[in-house]
Amino acid sequence: MLKKMLDYSAICFMALVGFAQGAELKVYSGGPFEAAFHELAKDFEQSSGHRLNIEYGTAPQLQKKLTDNASGDLMLTATKLMKQPENQIKLVEGTMALLGKGGVGVMIRQDAPEPLMNNPQNFKESVLKADRLIYNKASTGLYIDQLFQKIGIADTLEKKTERFVNGDDVIQRVIRGLGNEIGFGAIAEIKLNASKGVKYAGPLPDAYQNFTEYSGAVMKTSSHPTETQQLINYLQSPKVKEVFRRTGID
Repeated sequence: MLKKMLDYSAICFMALVGFAQGAELKVYSGGPFEAAFHELAKDFEQSSGHRLNIEYGTAPQLQKKLTDNASGDLMLTATKLMKQPENQIKLVEGTMALLGKGGVGVMIRQDAPEPLMNNPQNFKESVLKADRLIYNKASTGLYIDQLFQKIGIADTLEKKTERFVNGDDVIQRVIRGLGNEIGFGAIAEIKLNASKGVKYAGPLPDAYQNFTEYSGAVMKTSSHPTETQQLINYLQSPKVKEVFRRTGID
């Protein structure tokens, strides 16, 4: 009888330990949310008892996670990408939630002359005067290419344009640059790297701005769908929205 009681006590203890430890949630996130998660991850972990394992990537990298049915719990990326039929079937129906939108910003190194870009005319004059223009080959860069085509200066700018695979490479290139160089990237990513030698010079002019909407959803490969939905609910809370705004996500 004593042995049975001890065995039962051990089982209860292990159950309580497992509950206290919570779940480890694998999160795949777009880079613009990195600055926010630096503040929010610990708060969520303390309030929920769960742990976050966050992997950041570009839209093409996150697309590959979905295509490959990578094991994960939360997918947080561009809404447009997630709504593609081939991707929707990889996500749990009814869990997708809009979390915010991010715009495109202008960056320079700390000691570079600050370009005047508050309206379309000033923007055009500044990029034409720049020694180099630097941006990525992902969604932000594709939009900048389209913008230059739209305003009729793409051919003129091509010879002084440098494109990199991702935002991190762009930022590192801007930091080590010389002369009058201008970089473009997601506002949130620029703000995240402000302490490393890159300076946020402001957003694109309103007439040229391009916002990317971001959503989160539970992945069908999730081992913890209930806990992941708890994380999505947390990311929609007012205090989180305030952190998002401060770090570049509206």
